[in-house]
Amino acid sequence: MLKFMKIAAAALVLVLVSIAAFAQQPAPSPAPKSEPDYVTEKSFKGKVFEVKYRDAASLAKVMQPLGSGFKGASVWANSEFKTITIRDFPENLATIEEALKRLDTPAAPRPNIELHMYVLVASNTSGAGDTPAAVPTELKDVLTQLRGTLNYRNYELVASVVQRLTESNRGWQGNGTAEVSSGNSGIPNLNLPYRYNIGSVSLVQNATGAPTVQINEFSFTTLNERDNAQVQTALNLRDGEKVVVGTATIKSRALVIVLTAKVLN
Repeated sequence: MLKFMKIAAAALVLVLVSIAAFAQQPAPSPAPKSEPDYVTEKSFKGKVFEVKYRDAASLAKVMQPLGSGFKGASVWANSEFKTITIRDFPENLATIEEALKRLDTPAAPRPNIELHMYVLVASNTSGAGDTPAAVPTELKDVLTQLRGTLNYRNYELVASVVQRLTESNRGWQGNGTAEVSSGNSGIPNLNLPYRYNIGSVSLVQNATGAPTVQINEFSFTTLNERDNAQVQTALNLRDGEKVVVGTATIKSRALVIVLTAKVLN
């Protein structure tokens, strides 16, 4: 009987120890809840704003930082319908609406620029270049400058082009044919086809506040295989200023390009 009681007591101790050990084990952590793919925030509101004057996509980029950044908040532009659709908290919608009122305004009108291009041919031969009407009077100062730097006596205006420009990155191009005097009554004049290219144009103010026309690249090319010449440069033109932008040799003659720009309000 005593032996049986010892065995029962030992068994009871083992049971108690097992229960205590089980009680000390940490409870298993619950599985983390995955975030839903949809937004559960019920405070979000949506609103469609109409864009009247500016580019919708550009305005949407400016509006993006004004949003809350919460999951599900969105700023979406539609350039076809000229709208910006916002989904966010009401206070963010109010902030964005106020910003749009300030930014979606008519752009200031861009002034027109009148670019006048004079194409001169310089030579030491007799001909049309000797006549007083060979070069217009507005180029008298330019001729004085040219005669002081180039070794040519006669200058003939062979082409004159007026190009209307605005500030733009797209550029302009054109072509034509210049008639160059042969310098001999028995020899026909030379027809000289040409092409010109005008790169992006911008209007800035110089140190005195006067407008300056910046052309990132200008080129003038003659297309005659035997008399091929090119003038290519970037330049700044002050309003009303006449500038000799370049010269090129055509056999015994010289091609001279003069540009002047006028800002038209």
